[in-house]
Amino acid sequence: MRSPKPHTERTPSTWDVTLTPSGGNAPTGGVSAPLLLRVAGFHASGMSAARFLWCEDGDWSWCALGPSERERQTITVTLEPLDGPPAGLTSREIDIISLVAMGLANREISSRLGTSVRTVTTQVERLLKKLDQDSRAGLSALAVDRDLIRLPIPGGVEQRSGIRVLDVERHATTATATTPDAVAAATTAKPRKAPRDTVRIGTIAVAGAFAADGRETAQGAALAVHDVNTLTADGGRPLEHVLVEVDPLDETSVREGLAALVAADVDAITSSYASALSSGIFDFAAGFGRPFLHTNTWTRSVDAVREDPRRLGHVFSTCPSETAYQSALLAYLRGSRTTGPADRAPRIAVIELDGYGCAVTDETFESRAREIGWTVVSTHRVGLAVDHVDELIAGVLADRPEVVVVSHLVVETAAALQNAITAHSPDQLTYHIYTPSVPGFARRIEHPAARVIWSTVTGRPDDPLGRRFTESYARAFGSAPGRSQASAAYDQVRMVHAAFSVTGSLRPGAVGGYLRDSAYRGVNGTYLFAEPGQSVRGYPYDTPDASLSQPTLTYRLSGAGQHILTIA
Repeated sequence: MRSPKPHTERTPSTWDVTLTPSGGNAPTGGVSAPLLLRVAGFHASGMSAARFLWCEDGDWSWCALGPSERERQTITVTLEPLDGPPAGLTSREIDIISLVAMGLANREISSRLGTSVRTVTTQVERLLKKLDQDSRAGLSALAVDRDLIRLPIPGGVEQRSGIRVLDVERHATTATATTPDAVAAATTAKPRKAPRDTVRIGTIAVAGAFAADGRETAQGAALAVHDVNTLTADGGRPLEHVLVEVDPLDETSVREGLAALVAADVDAITSSYASALSSGIFDFAAGFGRPFLHTNTWTRSVDAVREDPRRLGHVFSTCPSETAYQSALLAYLRGSRTTGPADRAPRIAVIELDGYGCAVTDETFESRAREIGWTVVSTHRVGLAVDHVDELIAGVLADRPEVVVVSHLVVETAAALQNAITAHSPDQLTYHIYTPSVPGFARRIEHPAARVIWSTVTGRPDDPLGRRFTESYARAFGSAPGRSQASAAYDQVRMVHAAFSVTGSLRPGAVGGYLRDSAYRGVNGTYLFAEPGQSVRGYPYDTPDASLSQPTLTYRLSGAGQHILTIA
């Protein structure tokens, strides 16, 4: 084998790179932008030192990274020049051995390198002979032992592999794919601690205007962690829980919450609908590289996963999308005995939050309503806060609708709209989307006789699993859970723990693969992510198979009580 000239024949170049919230500043003398990204990735990985091959503009070097002895936020970068690829290997063989070390099969390597599987097979066999190895495992060990892994890796690194230097590349590519705020969170993360025997689950609970739902999420997840750890007390891998409360409408709150999750080195994240309210959270999930589970019903989020599975393949929507809400509403109207005067069709008026997965109306809604004999007389799209509620409701009721549809995520706003409706028209039938699932809604209704129907695409049925969860939750927290997010959060944590336990791995690829290939029966129904958008299907509007879906539930609100009308 040909050996490179000793690097002592050339003078190593050394720089100190001081990290900033945007990732890094090139020092005088120059470190290229691609290498700066690896410096930021090294810092985010929490490693104490890293050494890898680097080739830029045809110049090969060994690159060594380590913390500066002088300043906390400074990384020392040393490039040791080489005459070419080391160990007598070619540039392509360096790429091959790096991808073999990642654990990729020949077909995966050929896809990344744009060559045939047969060519890769031949090249791997040549490497085995050249480096005197008997197996791919031997090649991998030798690549790590001799620092033969070259960055950047062709095709990037999407998940942890057990090879620490690849974490440098994974965090570097994350930095290129996330928002500036998410990059800031990653580059200010604390160094990782020693390997642990626990699975660390992060939970994002919404705060601010959504605090009531956030409390449901936090307590449901905490109960799941408690139950799992009770089961694993005599063996198995227990859970650690990292809870962050985030106001999704406050960029600073979002940035600090995400930074806390990165600093805690969580293995997976569970969340409610925060990713619909904050684009920064969804962008962070894209670059995070570990399982991210959420109950964001926004169809555009499901579409994003479907259209870009490579970037978003670890994002899972643990509820059906908002399209099921329209179908459930129309199904209720079709079966309703409510009719208008003999001289006209019954009327619908809609008040809906603009965006955020709360859409009931779309270009098909009016035509679908006409097909079942109803007329849409008005649609009012509002913001998170609604000024002049009484004036709005007076205008809505002026059209004399038989049903007023209210779709809004903020409990206080939805309850204020309902109270104004009942004050103007005590017998008015109102159909709400989701929000009455939060316990605080019923307490805010000023007229106990209000006629309220509502539905949710992810909710807790009154079956044995639902009753058992309700009793356990009430014992733990002194009050009954709401109808949606508490049990959804409980299911998310239990489902992720099952994936970690069955695979016996912390590798996101293994855990994500298990979630995609398996069905999990939880309190809110069955979770199956087999579709390209990785969203749970709803029964009966997405699928007629009730055994592999979540039922869309319709309830009647009576005083402070909730009663299921239909499961479908």
